[in-house]
Amino acid sequence: MQKEAKGEVYPSALGGEVIYGNNAGKYSLDLTYLKDAEATGNVKVKTLRKVNGIKQLDDGQLELEVQVLNKQGGIDAIEYYRCDKLFLNAGSTGTSELLLKSQAAGTLNNLNEHVGQHWGPNGNIMTGRNFVHAAGEAQSTIPVKGINMWDGDRAGSKYKIFAEIAPLPLGLETWTTLYLAITDNPERGNYYYDKASGTVKLNWKRSQNEYSVNAAKELIEKLGKANGGRVSSLLFTKGFGDNFCYHPLGGCVLGKATDEFGRVKGHESIYVQDSALIPGSAGVNPYVFITGLAERNMSYILQQDFG
Repeated sequence: MQKEAKGEVYPSALGGEVIYGNNAGKYSLDLTYLKDAEATGNVKVKTLRKVNGIKQLDDGQLELEVQVLNKQGGIDAIEYYRCDKLFLNAGSTGTSELLLKSQAAGTLNNLNEHVGQHWGPNGNIMTGRNFVHAAGEAQSTIPVKGINMWDGDRAGSKYKIFAEIAPLPLGLETWTTLYLAITDNPERGNYYYDKASGTVKLNWKRSQNEYSVNAAKELIEKLGKANGGRVSSLLFTKGFGDNFCYHPLGGCVLGKATDEFGRVKGHESIYVQDSALIPGSAGVNPYVFITGLAERNMSYILQQDFG
């Protein structure tokens, strides 16, 4: 980003690139794991595919029903794939949905009671603060600093929060800073299959965000006492946004729905290697946690299950 500011490379973070790619400053999957996998000649990445169900066959193999999508979101065809071993990396929501939907359809009958459970939003909450100092007109879209308040004590309660200083790149002086925060919220929800709609839904109440809201309030209060400024009440709901989730975690938790390396209990030829393994809260941005856990699990699985 220093090079971007000096004009030595094209503006990526300083050019508005963020959710769908920071193409100069971050090494995303297409430049790392997927690129290396395809280079082996053993992997083919198929886009515009959606797995609709998993079926355990009598011969021990697994069958996938896959929808072939067009660019308008419609279904052009149905494909079927068979495999001896299946790795699910669809994230907390996608992996949990596939397992629960297949269980409800009677095609995966040996899943245990922990599938869909122990879900949490990583204590995600957003807030904003009006500064007493200028925030700057040119802002990066990528957070580069954070505030660690892991020793909070608001009204006698011990709140823990880590706040990434998020951008507000509007190209004008706003005197405002955003915070994408992560709290140690102990509340948990669960995914479940809803027979009436034929879909997998999430059981989570707005009231379960109270811990995160209070933690964010204490953070803003402490910042105000130390440096001035106040909560930006025009943002979100009176300054606190708790109706979103950047970091869904859980649904197929390690050691409960799976063994200690991600093999799904009752269906050991299915492996979960994503954020579904982590029970609800990581305390930080979980991407390194997820990556490290997957690498640790795969190192063992390759030795034990593939020789």
